[in-house]
Amino acid sequence: MAHVQALTHDDILKLKAIVLYIVNQCGTVDIFHILKILYFADRAHYAEWGTRLSNDTFCAMDNGPVASHLYNALKDVTGKEPLRAGSPLKMISDALYQADPLYENYVCAREKADMDELSASDIECLDRSIAENKGQGFGALSQKSHDRAWQEAYTRQKNSEMDPLLMAEAGGASEETLEFIKENREFDRLLAI
Repeated sequence: MAHVQALTHDDILKLKAIVLYIVNQCGTVDIFHILKILYFADRAHYAEWGTRLSNDTFCAMDNGPVASHLYNALKDVTGKEPLRAGSPLKMISDALYQADPLYENYVCAREKADMDELSASDIECLDRSIAENKGQGFGALSQKSHDRAWQEAYTRQKNSEMDPLLMAEAGGASEETLEFIKENREFDRLLAI
């Protein structure tokens, strides 16, 4: 069973801005592409800047990494698995709608992204990921996302959480960036004590 970290209110607001940015840039888009675009943008941001784009927990599912909380919100949009009443993720799912009941996995945005939630580096990584992945087919995109971070988690236990440090490595992080990430993780661990 995956250990999925809870998101703060600010984390959810940021995740909402990210998904709305992706959907607004892509137009009508399927859930699979949203999740993969986010993964590659998050991985790149961590590798380049040493900070995560989102604080969502990525889990290693059959077809590649999946942002756990975002996936739950997207399942609510399509009616596959409604969120419980009062779930804070409703602020994400309420900002989207199912494009067409015949194409249940496609969603559209009800609103624009709150650009105050996104930094210039966030937008740069999102734009690059959208350009690289929006037109990829399902099989190619799934295979592309089966990187070292996914493989380690999937081999350990299917659907388990992925190690963000391995995500940064898979994204091409430099040794200096990896050391920065490790130091910050240790600092965060010490603060939690």
